[in-house]
This record gives sequence, C-alpha cells and structure tokens, in this order.
Amino acid sequence: MARRTKEQAEQTRETLIDAAERVFHNKGVGRATLDDIANEAGMTRGAIYWHFRNKADIFTAMCDRVALPMQAMLTALAREPGDDPLGGLISNGITILRQVAEDPRTMRVFEIMMFKTERCDVVAEVMQKEADRASMCRSEMTRVLEAAKARQQLPSHLDCDLAAFAACSFMGGCIHEWLEFREFDLASRAEWLLITFFGGLRHAPPMPGA
Repeated sequence: MARRTKEQAEQTRETLIDAAERVFHNKGVGRATLDDIANEAGMTRGAIYWHFRNKADIFTAMCDRVALPMQAMLTALAREPGDDPLGGLISNGITILRQVAEDPRTMRVFEIMMFKTERCDVVAEVMQKEADRASMCRSEMTRVLEAAKARQQLPSHLDCDLAAFAACSFMGGCIHEWLEFREFDLASRAEWLLITFFGGLRHAPPMPGA
C-alpha cells in the first residue's frame, strides 16, 4: 500500500511538471502563475505546494528532468574516458542534438529556457543554478579533452580549457539557432556537425605567442 501511495505521489508530481511545462511554453515563465499550472493539471494550488515550494522550484524540476540525463552522460565519460574519449564526446553530442530535434519534451524545455524566460525573480534564481551546471559541464568537458590529448587524439599544444569553452558554445549555439529558425533536419545533420567541430580541434593551431 505504501509503495502504491509513493507511486501515486510521484505520478502527481510528474503531472504537475508536465502542466508547468505546457504553461511556461504557452505564456512564458514570468507571466505564468501557480493557478495557471494547477488549472492545467486539473488540481489545486495545495497539490502544487505539497510537492514544490514555489514557481522557481517547479521550473527547476522541469529543467532537471531534461538536463540531468544529458549531464550524466558527460559525467560518466569524464569519470571513465576509455580508449576513445573524443569518440565519446562526439557520440554524446550527437545524442543530445538528436534528442532536441526528436523528443517533444526536450524541445519544449530548451525553447522555454532560451526564448520564454523573461527577466523575473524566478528566472534569476533558476538561471544561477543553470550557470553552475554549465560551469560543471565545462569542467568535465575539459577533463575528457585532456584524456583525448593524452591518447594523442588531439594536438599536445591544445588549450583544453579554451577548447571546452568552444565545444560548449558550439553545442549551445547549434541548439539555439536551430530552435529559432528550423532551417534543416537537425537529427540527420547532427553527426556531421559534431564530427566537423571535433575534427577541427584535431588540427587546431598553436595559440599565438604560445
């Protein structure tokens, strides 16, 4: 009985996050209210407060539901880069771009984060967490690039911190530009994009003055 109650509570939580995702996508984060979310879910504000402290909390849960599995892939690769760390980065990147292009939930959450987060207290609170997450991802990316350099997959002179900045900027830019303009099939072009970018790192010149 306790297990069933726990499962029901988890299902209610997921239903509320689903509803918040739809409301944030339709109205923007700043204009959305807890009443909007409760009505969309067919529940009361009390149900929201049972699972979440406030709008920022439910927004964070929505972001985490998409971002944490992506982050977990990079964390696992940084921990165990194996014999082909560069290939692992390419594979992870392809998976992420294809997920953005093909999974409706992932697509909506990135659209909310990139285009529907007007300046407000909720956004400021959550964006700081996202900034911390981005910093961690760059750190883990650097570790994987260092492993690739140690295995001679990348030139010995490569600045891995700068390369990690470039790689994260490339991924974020690809997602942002594609979501805004939808000029091509991202899923089918993902492999070419990642192979081309990391292929460029293989032939990166020394830094000027280094």
